[in-house]
Amino acid sequence: MALVPQPAKKSYFFEKGYIDLGNTIKGAWSRNNNSIKKYVTNIQDLGKYSTAPKVFLFIVNVIAIIAVVFFGSIITAIITTINIVVLLGFMAIVYVGFSVIWIVDRVYLIRKKIFTACHECKEKSLIPVYICPKCHVKHTNLTPGVYGILHRKCNCGETLPTVFFNGRKNLEAECPHCGHSLTDRESRPICIPVVGGRSVGKTAFITAFSKEFIENVAPSKGIEIEHYNEIKKDIYEEIIHDYDFGSTRMTDRPQDVNKASSISFSFFAKHSSFSPERLIHIYDIAGEVFTDNNENEVQKQYEYCHGIVLIVDPFAIPSVRYKYEELLEPEDIAGIGKADINAIIDSFLNKLREVTGLSDNKMVAIPLAVVISKIDSAGLEQDVGEIAVNKLMRSEPDKFTDFYNTQDYLCRKFLKENDMESFLSNINIQFKNNRFFACSAIGHTRDKGKYEPKGVLAPMQWIFGIADNKMGQVWNDIVFTKKPNRVEG
Repeated sequence: MALVPQPAKKSYFFEKGYIDLGNTIKGAWSRNNNSIKKYVTNIQDLGKYSTAPKVFLFIVNVIAIIAVVFFGSIITAIITTINIVVLLGFMAIVYVGFSVIWIVDRVYLIRKKIFTACHECKEKSLIPVYICPKCHVKHTNLTPGVYGILHRKCNCGETLPTVFFNGRKNLEAECPHCGHSLTDRESRPICIPVVGGRSVGKTAFITAFSKEFIENVAPSKGIEIEHYNEIKKDIYEEIIHDYDFGSTRMTDRPQDVNKASSISFSFFAKHSSFSPERLIHIYDIAGEVFTDNNENEVQKQYEYCHGIVLIVDPFAIPSVRYKYEELLEPEDIAGIGKADINAIIDSFLNKLREVTGLSDNKMVAIPLAVVISKIDSAGLEQDVGEIAVNKLMRSEPDKFTDFYNTQDYLCRKFLKENDMESFLSNINIQFKNNRFFACSAIGHTRDKGKYEPKGVLAPMQWIFGIADNKMGQVWNDIVFTKKPNRVEG
């Protein structure tokens, strides 16, 4: 319900109706008073008559005054009351209708989990600012209200829809917080930040997942993909280039303080069972921003995200690097994450507390996928990859019956054996719903040819399934079952 003045004309029943009602009442009583004044004037003019006519006319005018005062007032009161009742009756019907439609609109947005997640400033809002297509003035609260129920008339004369079912989503929109142009179309967002230290493989993971999902998974499941806007389409062109040439680019923090420190790759996913369409936001935050706590904007997406992917570079673990470094190629060594993993998780948790204002007990609801990356290097596939999983499932078929449960077990075991008990404990304490995965986004040393990704889809499918039942039913390649006993830190 609009509280902030809008650049539109108020509905008749919310402004002019009251003015007309007041004028009707005022006019009726004014006419009644004018009749009394007329008879008083007649009495004042009786001086020109002789005595007999004067007395007669005086009595007649007095009787007329009494009749107007008594009967005229009664009739006027009755007529004005009927006017008030009729007009207020219509107004009541309009108010009830307006309230019902406003509630329906609001319930629809909430029930369908529709909101606006600005890809620039990361602020969340239920309804964006809509822009008049004719005069380009901004309507900050385009909902049923005093300016109109199903439509409102802009001051320029343009008629604008005010509810979800009559075309409001097709208007040009912008973020109410930063003014950045939006193309959300009142869709249901699924927001997933991919976090980790510098050089851990976040961008490569997003590149591999995006290419695999958009070009392989989506067509096979009947999901139609549409890019969010031309900028996001250009980002996807970069993704295709990197995928085809085996390259990746660093997600650097922009020096311009007016630019975002994180990049979101966003696209719409449409399917016959999706109502409304889904809007996928995958956030890539520069590693140095994440670890140094130095950024151009607050990462507000943590407040409403549907899950988080934490990428771990195994070679940033001292014991792993010591054991395997001689097996690594020079490019792999140069790309090892430098930040301490325990420091990363501490920084990550502090950032969550700072941004969301949530206590530790409330943060446990966020699904966390911990992904050990770069398993194509130095034979780590033998420890946590497909080879290791299949081997363990064959050796203990009664205990290990599910591929991803087994991988979860092996990843935890690998981290524990490499002195990462504190890291494991932090994850288990802070995130009740967590899973461990292993992947190789590029599939080989960087810049050595086209991507050959392994394991990048599973972490995202797990989070998508939790975030959206419909998405989980459509993308049903993996059924995540109950986990076996974990190796605890």
